[in-house]
Amino acid sequence: MRAEEAINVVRSAATRAGIPAHDAAIVRVGENGVVLLPAAGVLARVVPIRTIGTEFRRETDVAAWLAEQQVPVVRPVRPEPITIGQHVVSLWEYLPDSRPADLVTLAESLRHLHSVPLPTNLLPQLTPFDRFEERLTSGVDLDPNDHALLCQLRDELSTQWALTVFAIGDAVLHGDAHMDNLLVTDSGRIAFVDLETVCIGPPEWDLTLTALYYECGWYSEEDYRRFVLTYGFDVRRSPSWPMLRLIRMLRMTLWLAQSADNDPQRRRQLRHRINTLRDGSAPTGWTGY
Repeated sequence: MRAEEAINVVRSAATRAGIPAHDAAIVRVGENGVVLLPAAGVLARVVPIRTIGTEFRRETDVAAWLAEQQVPVVRPVRPEPITIGQHVVSLWEYLPDSRPADLVTLAESLRHLHSVPLPTNLLPQLTPFDRFEERLTSGVDLDPNDHALLCQLRDELSTQWALTVFAIGDAVLHGDAHMDNLLVTDSGRIAFVDLETVCIGPPEWDLTLTALYYECGWYSEEDYRRFVLTYGFDVRRSPSWPMLRLIRMLRMTLWLAQSADNDPQRRRQLRHRINTLRDGSAPTGWTGY
């Protein structure tokens, strides 16, 4: 999704909702878009219809259910998303004094999230390879050899996934659990954001990103140690860790391929990630975006 596209869609949605959008500003774009409307105190999330099918309200319904379970989440401004052409826009409260949580707070919040009872007919099962073909096809700067490598990895990992029995058992997952998706305000409020990935699956999945980011060198040894002690489980000691680690690296590479267009630095990092996946040295030299 391009920035101009996201801005135009959000302005149309804001007009329909009756809120100001003259100061709309991009927060980030990738597969989806996030646009800040400062005057309205609103964050708008833009999602292509093709990625969510007919479940337009699932994210706002999930937010309401999680709040009932005393899980800290960001609140929707309105329960009904707005359809603009081939996009769906949901409007959320903006937390202007917020910052990413530290790893101890993330571990505490994940432990609480993973302890809530499983809902009935609300959440999908985790699908680690969802939309793989679409992401591969739309990725920039990928040649036929890259396609072959990534497809081979997907095939091998999907076979392993189907045969894996996880140690902890199913739980409610955030699905994309990292510090930027758990915000803390100056007043002490905590809130999970980006709830479109919430699902049911093994808790190891939610622990993998933090462990992988540690291996990338993005967190210190002490910070990761405190994360593990707070949660009470180190996913890197799990038999499933090599598989989980590689699945996440595959997804991170495909994500970067979605957003590397017209960005030489991202293109160089994308090429590096593919090369290290090919020679087995990943995630050496991986940088974050």
